[in-house]
Amino acid sequence: MRKITLPIVSFIFISTLSFAQTITPKVGYTLSTWGASNYVTQLNNSFSSQPGFSFGVAYSIPLKGLGIGMLSLQPEVSFVQKGFKVDAQGEVSSAELTFFITSHQEYTIHYLEFPLMTKYEFGNDRFKFSVSAGPSIAFGLGGKYKAASTIFDGNVTTDLANTTGDIRFFKSKDNQSVSFDHNIDAGIQFGIGAVLYNRIALDVRFGNSFTNTNEYNESKNRVLQFTVGVPISLKD
Repeated sequence: MRKITLPIVSFIFISTLSFAQTITPKVGYTLSTWGASNYVTQLNNSFSSQPGFSFGVAYSIPLKGLGIGMLSLQPEVSFVQKGFKVDAQGEVSSAELTFFITSHQEYTIHYLEFPLMTKYEFGNDRFKFSVSAGPSIAFGLGGKYKAASTIFDGNVTTDLANTTGDIRFFKSKDNQSVSFDHNIDAGIQFGIGAVLYNRIALDVRFGNSFTNTNEYNESKNRVLQFTVGVPISLKD
């Protein structure tokens, strides 16, 4: 019994010692879409993911040893691209004429985001595994969009002009831009991660917004984020 107990106690003790305050610069890839049922009015909408990127820094503060691991608080600040793609199609009637319209639109929105994660991490200097969760708040900085459409009048299909422009928040006076109603994006995030040899930090995270981007329709951001970082230990 003593031979079994000693290695377990030693593992817990060594694992606890390997945790310290760290700053982790990180970069990542995002896949995001809208939790929405409608965007282009009078047409059937199909939403899909828009790729993007992120970069930022995380500061991990160990709070308390818990079981074989460590409970930490991890405030972060990141630049994150969110957005969505939407394909819309359907019939629109005008007077006695009926037109069939198709549309493809892509939106990339830039956010400055502040997650506050609670993280449980266990392992040693070779490999640590973690699970995390916490609230986040982000502030929209703008973005870019592009759109293309076709119209079929029963005889001829016409390609409408492709458009590109800026994304702005609140009411825009610029005809070349698209405006959204709300620039504050509050939500919650869940993640799993791993640290290899205290040199490479990998993280996979899902974020779900509580707030709508548009006031009059369901328009919540949903983001899957993959990041890689370099932990910098603040041990004395």
